[in-house]
Amino acid sequence: MNSRHFQWVLAAAALLAFALPAMAQSAAKGEAIYKANCMTCHGADGSGSAVGKSLHAADLGSEKVQSKSDAFLAQFIDNGHGAMPSFSKKLNHGQILDVVQYVRTFAKK
Repeated sequence: MNSRHFQWVLAAAALLAFALPAMAQSAAKGEAIYKANCMTCHGADGSGSAVGKSLHAADLGSEKVQSKSDAFLAQFIDNGHGAMPSFSKKLNHGQILDVVQYVRTFAKK
């Protein structure tokens, strides 16, 4: 491994060391916001409550949802779509991003 490649590896490792705890903290904040605003339709595990299923709420752990970018999901929450209401007046951008990080925890293994 040449020194330039080694520097890139070190930089990537450092970035992950700082980013992962921040993402976990964001997801923890997002969990409380999710429980207060999203769980009624999307259920505790993101697969949809009875109400949500009757409204065709997406399974948040599905590949269809998880394959979307954070920016797409944040915009979707912000603007709403179909039966999903807009949360732009209820949540600020940071709170929406925290919810997106929490939604990532529903990814199917």
